[in-house]
Amino acid sequence: MLNEYDDQLQQNIDQFHYLIVDTDCKENEKQQYLNQCKQQAEKIKKLIQQRIKLGNENQTMRFMKQFSQLNKKLQEMEYNYQDENVSLIVQNNQDHQLEVQLFEDNVNNRKQRLQGIHKNLSKVQSIYEKISSLAFQQVDSMLQVEQDFIYTENKTQKASQELTRTQQSQKSNVGYRFVIICILVFIVIILFIK
Repeated sequence: MLNEYDDQLQQNIDQFHYLIVDTDCKENEKQQYLNQCKQQAEKIKKLIQQRIKLGNENQTMRFMKQFSQLNKKLQEMEYNYQDENVSLIVQNNQDHQLEVQLFEDNVNNRKQRLQGIHKNLSKVQSIYEKISSLAFQQVDSMLQVEQDFIYTENKTQKASQELTRTQQSQKSNVGYRFVIICILVFIVIILFIK
């Protein structure tokens, strides 16, 4: 959309340029010629104001520079073709004020965009700080889990060793009991035989 709009604006500036360059007109047609140039200039001013709202300050500044140069030529032509009068001074002043206004609008637009960028960067920085904090918490949690795992592994090994000892102890106790039972049975048999 911007390219089409820029092409339209460039075409209007080119038409204005050809109007300014083509100064071959009869004495009685000079006022009509100047009016046609003024109308084209007004049309371009409106297009530039709309262009400022769309963004891309560099492109807008280029159009404003082209227009400003052509507008100065128009003002010189008006000065040469007309008597100096109040309307010319007022028009020149209005043109100058419009150029200043266009420039100020462009500067304000840039300032607003920079403020928006600054706010976005602050938000991004805040997000990165939160992510960093979460990452440190995760590292601490992972270290704690690792320590708990090592502790559990040690306890499991000790429990396994205790179970092995208990099992060995039970085996030896079973052997002793068997021997004691055999001795008791043998004693009982000997007592009954006698």
